[in-house]
Amino acid sequence: MYPHKKLDWLITRLEGQVQQSPEDPELRHELARAYLSRGLYHGGGESWCNQALAQARKVLGEDPGHVGALVTAGTALIGMARPEGARRYLDEATRIDAERGDLHLALGTLYRSEGDRHLALRHLESACRLAPKAWEPHLYLGRVLSERAQELPGSQRLIERSQYHLVQALKLGPTPDLAAPLHRDLGLSCLATGRYKEAEKFFLRLREHERFSRVARYHLGMVAYHLGKYNNAIQHFRQTLRERPEDPKVHARMAMAHLQLNEHQRAREACNQALMLDPSNKLARYTLGCSLLEEGNPSEALRVFKEALQEHPDHMEAYLELARTRRIAGDEAWLLQALDAEIRHYDRLPPGTRVGDAREITRRRVKVLLDQLRAVGPSMTSGVLQTIDLVQDEGMRFLLWEAACAMSAAALADDVAWSLREPGTTYSVRLARQAVAVAGALPEPVLTRGLKVEEEDLKRAAVDRHGPAADVTRHRKQIEHERNLARAYQALLLLAISSRRSRSGRKLLESWTSMADADLSAAANTGLALMGDPAAVSRLQAAADRKGSGPRMRTLLSRVVPPPASRPPRPVSDDEDAHCSCCGRTARDASHLMAGSHGTICDVCVMEVSRKRRSSQAPDDASCSFCGKTHLESRGVFRYQQVDICSACLELSLGLMEREEIDQFLATY
Repeated sequence: MYPHKKLDWLITRLEGQVQQSPEDPELRHELARAYLSRGLYHGGGESWCNQALAQARKVLGEDPGHVGALVTAGTALIGMARPEGARRYLDEATRIDAERGDLHLALGTLYRSEGDRHLALRHLESACRLAPKAWEPHLYLGRVLSERAQELPGSQRLIERSQYHLVQALKLGPTPDLAAPLHRDLGLSCLATGRYKEAEKFFLRLREHERFSRVARYHLGMVAYHLGKYNNAIQHFRQTLRERPEDPKVHARMAMAHLQLNEHQRAREACNQALMLDPSNKLARYTLGCSLLEEGNPSEALRVFKEALQEHPDHMEAYLELARTRRIAGDEAWLLQALDAEIRHYDRLPPGTRVGDAREITRRRVKVLLDQLRAVGPSMTSGVLQTIDLVQDEGMRFLLWEAACAMSAAALADDVAWSLREPGTTYSVRLARQAVAVAGALPEPVLTRGLKVEEEDLKRAAVDRHGPAADVTRHRKQIEHERNLARAYQALLLLAISSRRSRSGRKLLESWTSMADADLSAAANTGLALMGDPAAVSRLQAAADRKGSGPRMRTLLSRVVPPPASRPPRPVSDDEDAHCSCCGRTARDASHLMAGSHGTICDVCVMEVSRKRRSSQAPDDASCSFCGKTHLESRGVFRYQQVDICSACLELSLGLMEREEIDQFLATY
């Protein structure tokens, strides 16, 4: 997009040509672009941007509608930190020709400088679309996506997108002096996505670089730490401290490595050094508390965690250790009091949308406390229930009610699991109903083991539960009664297994449809029907028709059987007989195919949809051909070549393509 190679020679040549032909606006504009490249990308700074602005203004003096000069002037003013002046030039350029890659790059840079990353992303994405062979838009887009991901913790997709565009920038061949910053950015993104080996490669390249050697050594320490090489991490951090002895962040990271090696005294020394340099360093204070806990000094550790939370109320790691330490010490009263205090103040806090707002912090603290109370046991259920009336927010009330239900279910599940250990003596309809109620909290092997009721168990139960019979006929009736009871018990357990919707449970039910008697076979088919198995539904309907109960069965099935589940979108392998529903490409003709419930789409068509989102909106009644979502259930549905795809499936397909390209690049770079 801008000239970079042999820039000094190019500038000298253009200056000579402009002197010879001062009336040539295109020649002067090329010189302005070369000055701008020096100023923005090659360390020239404001003075070179000012020269670019001067040349662009001379072009505009002769031709006020010269769009390239307008963009160059606006971009130069951005480099000089004069956004208002830049906006005037860029607005005029947009009015004349809005479909220019350099214009959208400039607008993206402008909005980034003003902190509006949402608009910056929109314009930089347009710049990448309009100038796909230029590395500058990919570089800026990758960096803005990385900055946006830091604002929204947990946004893994943003980090992956950032990594993809940084890879594209590197593949498009920036000059050597610009490759080093790209290596740094890619190393950081690999570190954020858990690609530690790849991150290590990038930082090793930078270790001898004059400008980035300090950054490289520190992050090599981070890579070693995440790889479990704590001694190596300490060595890298020590090397960093030789050049940055006053950096508290490095001392705190080294303390974490010492803690992992159980070197508690050294960990505390590093923490104290970090806190001397920066008393508000939360990592150092948290590590100090953890070290004190490991050394068996919980009272001092609690004091340290409290100090950390006074300065950083949103530090959930410290709050978790504080609550966990109280639980281990048996201080359930503190946990209940803390929950009571957080709930009482929740309604008074101002609502917000940022991750760090007061309500979100309180909600996260409440979740920590509820987890610790669940670990204490069901005796805490009543304490949780009492806090529901202290808050009016329905979301918080539901969170508390859900936790109380889970605690009650866990207590009942323990009793049920204990009873299911000896099903031959404990089987009953009541026990099976309880198992159905808490099936989600019971391990599947426990439910499966509970199915085992033998003939000998029935004979023994006939005597133990009814007493000795006066004659053989009565004894046989008692055995038959217990057999029917056991069947009902087993039928309900089969339904409990079906409610877990696991693959192993499905196989078990399928075996019972053919191995068991008619009644239990019907129960197994019912379980499969509840899991959405159409064959089981057909078998139940046929059996009901034979007995004259077809209409009633159809009514019951319509109420309990879920609609046929949409097949989740998935990548298509090369050996599958599938083709793109939009263009007809097969897996052998396309780099990537994604199949869903009612369609398949290739990577070429995915890119077309992505580029034409605004003009490809599907009708209001459309639903995704891949997952079935509508406009209301997603952020939008797009139609391309009569195939509908929602935003979630589009992002999924783009993500698969981008990850595959990143993997290939990192494996060979």
